Amino acid sequence: EEDEEDEEDEEDEDEDELSEWEELEVEVEGGGSANSTRRVKGRSGRLANRVRTLRRAVEMRREAQGDDAGGVAVTSRSARQAARRARKMSGGGGGGGKRGGIADKREREELVVALAAEVAAQVSAAELAKGRKGSVLVFLPGWDEIKEAMKTLESLPAEQYDSLQVIPLHSQVPQEEQQLVFNPAPEGKIKVILATNIAESSVTIDDVLAVVDSGLVREMSYNPESAMSTMGTVSTSRASATQRTGRAGRVAPGVCYRLYSRAMFEAMPERPTPEIQRTALEATCLQTCSMTNSGVQAFLAEAMDPPAEETVTLAMERLKTLGAIAEVDGSILERARRRAEAEDNADLADPADPDSSSVEPSSGIKEVLTPLGSLLSQLPLDPATGRMLIMGVVTQCLDPVLTAAACMSSRDPFIVPTGMRDEAQRARRSFSERSDHLAVLRAYAEWRAVLAEEGFDGACQWARDNFLSIQGLQNLTSLRSQLLDELVRTGLVRRDDLGYDRRNRELRGDAAVNRHAGNEPLTLAVLTTGLPGNLASRRSMAHFGVMRTRLEENAGLHPASVSFARAPPKRRSELAALPQWFLYREMVLSSQVFLRDCSAVNPEQLVLFGGTKMAPPPEVAFSPPVPAPARGDAAPSGGHDVAGAFELPPEGTLNPANGVSAEAPSVQPSDHQSTPQSSASLGPSSSEPIGAAVLDDWILVRSTCADTSELLVDVRRELYAALAHKAMSPRRELSASQLALVDAVAATLHIVENRDAGALASLRRRETPRRDAGGFELDGGFG
Repeated sequence: EEDEEDEEDEEDEDEDELSEWEELEVEVEGGGSANSTRRVKGRSGRLANRVRTLRRAVEMRREAQGDDAGGVAVTSRSARQAARRARKMSGGGGGGGKRGGIADKREREELVVALAAEVAAQVSAAELAKGRKGSVLVFLPGWDEIKEAMKTLESLPAEQYDSLQVIPLHSQVPQEEQQLVFNPAPEGKIKVILATNIAESSVTIDDVLAVVDSGLVREMSYNPESAMSTMGTVSTSRASATQRTGRAGRVAPGVCYRLYSRAMFEAMPERPTPEIQRTALEATCLQTCSMTNSGVQAFLAEAMDPPAEETVTLAMERLKTLGAIAEVDGSILERARRRAEAEDNADLADPADPDSSSVEPSSGIKEVLTPLGSLLSQLPLDPATGRMLIMGVVTQCLDPVLTAAACMSSRDPFIVPTGMRDEAQRARRSFSERSDHLAVLRAYAEWRAVLAEEGFDGACQWARDNFLSIQGLQNLTSLRSQLLDELVRTGLVRRDDLGYDRRNRELRGDAAVNRHAGNEPLTLAVLTTGLPGNLASRRSMAHFGVMRTRLEENAGLHPASVSFARAPPKRRSELAALPQWFLYREMVLSSQVFLRDCSAVNPEQLVLFGGTKMAPPPEVAFSPPVPAPARGDAAPSGGHDVAGAFELPPEGTLNPANGVSAEAPSVQPSDHQSTPQSSASLGPSSSEPIGAAVLDDWILVRSTCADTSELLVDVRRELYAALAHKAMSPRRELSASQLALVDAVAATLHIVENRDAGALASLRRRETPRRDAGGFELDGGFG
């Protein structure tokens, strides 16, 4: 009992030592009223009342601290304790559940952002009153919070807002605007810099007088099971909080205002979560496998901050699927090692000698690099991106694939200035309306052309007009040059194929690896090898914007994608032009599951290059394939066969020598992710395969002509055989038959694109009303 009384006394002392902001939080959330005659409904009204109450409470606290009695609290300790109990009871006994908790968390974050803006405005006014010049640095989680804080500051009285120079500091802000943080503030003004954690250490601003720390940071985490990245707002670490405090007072006395209590500071993690515990580990596991024979899992378990075993296991499974790692019997490896030692050292006993073979070799399964994995480990890239580069060498369209690989390793060169989102989106769509990847590739190619013709100044003006970051484009050029050096070092590119553009190495236009560099359908197909498994289909029985992936049933295109559409199609041509299959760069969970950096692809591209594993079809009840619509008709909207909507004309051959035509296959998602067999109970029962193959255990490949699907699957097998040949002998040229196969694939994909474009053009012509000489309409939009 005495121990319990001592603990209660310690709790009372801790409550007496509550920080100012925690007491204010208790006062507001524990029943404090806004004392306002005007009532505003909704979340914005509650937020405004809370901010108004906090502002008034701060003024009351300052007045109380300025009294002669001094130190008079706004409320007594008993009142604070009662407020805490009431808040705990209301939070613990309610039925809000998970949804209510998420809403409360979001509302608290909004409150902190609004409070940070209010504190920054008050601190700025106080610094100006003292005659000090400099800046107030506000740390916020992300870009959305920065925009909200800017809106809060813009709502200040005109006289107070005119004394502020509000500057956002974020990667999406153009470089010219970012440089404003280093310039002195105009006379009679003070800078208010709204920044993310980029200002903790990456950027140093000398004239910071005060820091307002929200205590929040936007952090990316990775779920290996769903292959999904989650961008969430979490509390910063104590190390980061200390780093933020040190930003103030570098050249003059400064102060840091922390918008969280001392208890919250102590509850923060000591340091940020290590990157090895919150990112994909494919590249790490590949490098580890090339350095150790003890096993990747055991080696990484000895790290200072070891990753989860499930994360390593799933990363190794993906590397095995890519063909970079293989599992072999340890005894076979041991015998091979002994034989090699015996051949290299004549003093050792012969491997066939009984004395040497009597030693029992180590058993167990060992993980070893394949020739492809050994080559990928030499490239400073994600393994899948490296395989995409090798496929670009094989298909001889390396230049655009090199640019795409550089883009996957850096930031998006497109920027969105404050208040110009629609203009920036229109500029992006001017390069492509169906592919984010092609938009970047075309923009970079045009920038290089303008740079060669008009010089650097003209290229900079062109980039600004098209909402492109000049620094981002220059980084792409530098990364391309570095990757090209690595390809030359490994023997994938010959030195005589190189040229020089200013200071960087570049591929010559007539290089052998650039024969099909202008074939955009082939380039987009090769990009699918760099994003294995990142395929999505449009769900036909749901809203037109709902996508399905292998692991997610309800996903959507990110609003920043050029393929994003807010309204459903109204005309038959718009419905037919609606892409059914997409390649995406990453799947992110924020307010919902979004697919970022998407590109529309057709079934032929998927069958030839997409996915990671092509399996034979299951033996299930046979269902006759749905016939393809007549040329020019709209794609059906009620089934999965919309992907192969148009027939390929007879002249579209994969092999002109034998005249085998390749009609458009139908690539349809299975109803169940892991058991495609259950999706085929559609027709009369007969033990026949339902298609030519199953891709990644959820995409069924079928066609109105069985030979077409089988031919495409065979061609895919030959393409990956050429990839394996190149990985084993990077310096050896492809055979004549392999080069002929690549030329046929390039020609076929180009024909497929023209086929689809021609069918759409024909359908649009049929929708256009025709009028006679008297002006009367002869043909309506739906014919």
